[in-house]
Amino acid sequence: MAIKDIVIRVSVCISAYNHEEFIEEALHSVLEQECNFDYEVILSNDHSTDCTHEVITRIIENHPHGDKIRYYNQAKNLGINGNLIYTLEQAAGKYIALLEGDDYWTDQNKLQKQFDFLESSPDYTICTGGYESITPARGLVVRKLHENVDGITYEFNKKDGFRAHYLNMFFRSKSLDTDKLKTFKYSGDNVIFLICLLTGKGYFFNQIFGFRRTHPGGAWTSKSQIDKIKMGYEQLIGLHRFPEFRKAVRSELFYTYLDLLGEDNNSKNNIIYSLKLIRKPDELIYFIKRVLNVIFKTKTKNNFC
Repeated sequence: MAIKDIVIRVSVCISAYNHEEFIEEALHSVLEQECNFDYEVILSNDHSTDCTHEVITRIIENHPHGDKIRYYNQAKNLGINGNLIYTLEQAAGKYIALLEGDDYWTDQNKLQKQFDFLESSPDYTICTGGYESITPARGLVVRKLHENVDGITYEFNKKDGFRAHYLNMFFRSKSLDTDKLKTFKYSGDNVIFLICLLTGKGYFFNQIFGFRRTHPGGAWTSKSQIDKIKMGYEQLIGLHRFPEFRKAVRSELFYTYLDLLGEDNNSKNNIIYSLKLIRKPDELIYFIKRVLNVIFKTKTKNNFC
């Protein structure tokens, strides 16, 4: 088949930064997918300072399917969000799959399963699936539903109990507004999941599709607990700027404001902002308890100074 006759159905967008130790396994897990459609790999190396570039070029040159990779070696660091958006804007496929350079897929039929599902389900815009991970404190973690079901459907106003992850996200390219993503410092997988749910339903395959690495240099795992809360806060604030998301994120933003009390210099503002978001009696009770707890701790600390 001539190159001009190839129609790209799926674009696999991979963001890499200092993933010298992991990028080979990630790329092999993509290039060895068994599909009856044509797909491309959009790979952006965000100005890594290790040998990630050398590993990538070797794979492109030597792997039998290395020509599927459209590689961009950034001259300057774009940041997590900027690098993600860059890959999305290069994508030509009807569908987009996401993967970070330190994770990998374990199911060679992952793309085919997700492609077939969305092709036959026009009222869905996104699907994802379970994964495994190993953490020092918890050992093996399986992100999979325990119910004896094949999967579960999520809607914009019925999404409790699950959070998406880049590792297995697969969605219609037209459902994601990259202009919205550009307003975020760190958009995150939950933001993408929610944006896609604006125009259709989401589906979770109750099976393991991949492996998520947790390591000291990871964009998420390297953060302290308070930094993780702040990153989540930035996502929620970004979503709350858009009227269509305010109701969906109100409750989570309320609790996040209170989580940040006493952790930074904005406690007074956080109290005011969280107070404005109260809609339920139990939220008011929680608000009072949390504020009094922080005030009491502060006074106690000052008494011993």
